[in-house]
Amino acid sequence: MKSSNLPSLQKLIVLHLAETEPKTMNETAKAISKQYRPSWTAFKSLAKKNLIKKTSLIKKHRRQEYPRYWLTDEGIIMALMEGANLDTLLKQTKILYPNAETTHCFLEMAPLIGPEVMKVAYSSIRGKDKLGINEIILLYLSQPSIAMDDKTADEFIAILKKYPNQYNAFKNTAQKMINQLSKLISE
Repeated sequence: MKSSNLPSLQKLIVLHLAETEPKTMNETAKAISKQYRPSWTAFKSLAKKNLIKKTSLIKKHRRQEYPRYWLTDEGIIMALMEGANLDTLLKQTKILYPNAETTHCFLEMAPLIGPEVMKVAYSSIRGKDKLGINEIILLYLSQPSIAMDDKTADEFIAILKKYPNQYNAFKNTAQKMINQLSKLISE
């Protein structure tokens, strides 16, 4: 699902980070064979767009400390939209953000989600700090309009069940929605 949502250098940085552990600006510039100054500008722009952020991991070199950067939840979705490898992204996300179960759940569901729904996911998280269960619910509800068959729906629910907190929140929200729709229909 490749797109052209970012300038080429920013896209290159996002895809590189998606494939690796957190990196410093300089490590990234060297790895993608680009000059430091344009990479520095691209990093600042990506951070301003909330696509990357400093991690708690610091590189120490000659008594100097350098921050390492990796993707935010918004950056993870953008990386997917730009064609990042899903398996590598999920593995790195589980290592770097072990408590981000909603993000893990989303990444496991990503193969079931069409490109148009992925854009909905990106729009729903834009400007937020992290992916929430409401975005997962929105994805599920958006998918039928793009033709989710029973098998896909079953796979979607099986993934949700692996994450009990997200599954229970999903069930509660779905029940509230059913109740509201029932009221609407009965009037």
